[in-house]
Amino acid sequence: MSSNKDLVVFAPNWSKNNPYQNLLAASLADDYQVTMQNYPEGLAPFTKIYQQNPNMKVLHLHWIAELIHRLSWSKSSLVFFIKLARMLFDLWCLKKRGVKIVWTIHNKLSHQGLNKNRELLIRRQFCRLADQVIIHSTEAMKLVTKLYEYPLQQKAKVIFHGNYDNCYPKPSATKDSLRKSLNIKPDVINILYFGSIRPYKGVDNLIDCFNSIESTLENSSLTLAGGVSDANYKNELSERVKLNSKIVANFEFLPEQQLVDQITAADIVVIPFADTLTSGSTILAMTLGKPLILPEKAKVFGCVPELGVKYFTNTAELTSVLQNVHKLPLETMATNNKAAADKLTWEQVGVLSKQCYS
Repeated sequence: MSSNKDLVVFAPNWSKNNPYQNLLAASLADDYQVTMQNYPEGLAPFTKIYQQNPNMKVLHLHWIAELIHRLSWSKSSLVFFIKLARMLFDLWCLKKRGVKIVWTIHNKLSHQGLNKNRELLIRRQFCRLADQVIIHSTEAMKLVTKLYEYPLQQKAKVIFHGNYDNCYPKPSATKDSLRKSLNIKPDVINILYFGSIRPYKGVDNLIDCFNSIESTLENSSLTLAGGVSDANYKNELSERVKLNSKIVANFEFLPEQQLVDQITAADIVVIPFADTLTSGSTILAMTLGKPLILPEKAKVFGCVPELGVKYFTNTAELTSVLQNVHKLPLETMATNNKAAADKLTWEQVGVLSKQCYS
């Protein structure tokens, strides 16, 4: 790779199981050399990153939950503030070396149940030290500005999450053929949840909603496809699924081809919980032209057209949507989502991101 390109370091490196960073790096490749690495141990991770990459021009932070956890575990407030001051000083020193700090805020808060007040303080301080903040939608900008009590608009740029076009393999067969291989009858509306399954994602509630209306559902089925890391939670979900023959569950990580085939075979995708600022699952479903069932909070994603989604605000509304899914204009919803996803090009993401680095 050309040595005259400025070096950008992404941290942490989550590229193995998440295509986002690789796609972003590819969109920058004409003008920047990009490397990715995890946070070194200790309270001076940024100095260590610099020592490993002395030609670094930009440090692009992505997910910082690991750093927040590193700072927050102590019961002592004094120890917490000393550790926080040490890490912030480390980041400040990196800025003084002439390295530009860019932070993409992917999540408003961590999912790990950390001390909320401490986490908000940490995130607020990272906002202050960052030279540029990237956020994926104007809706997310408003939400985070209020939550962090920090005027993000002074240094934030809205850059949408790019689509997954040509990122995953093509379907291995037609939709009809895939449905036949997956034992989905032609007249059945298949509702799909896919992605990692954790307690906070509401899959247990989705199963309960579907079970509660099972006797009234003649032409609907629910498929759950995704790995469950917690063995006890996996057993709990398996017991609930056993109650309903119209639910098919594959609680394992799906290889890319199998994932694409499963989505292709589905008629609509449901994501029962959304407390993040963006969703790769939502973008992937849109890229593959699927209608969506989303919680009202998912409006913060800012990328789903109103004519491509059915929102719900509570369990009763989710149950009602599932019960009446056959009344939705699925083909129109699919067309709208595919058209919206086609506009989310990585070429444009790259152009906008480069503006943050210069």
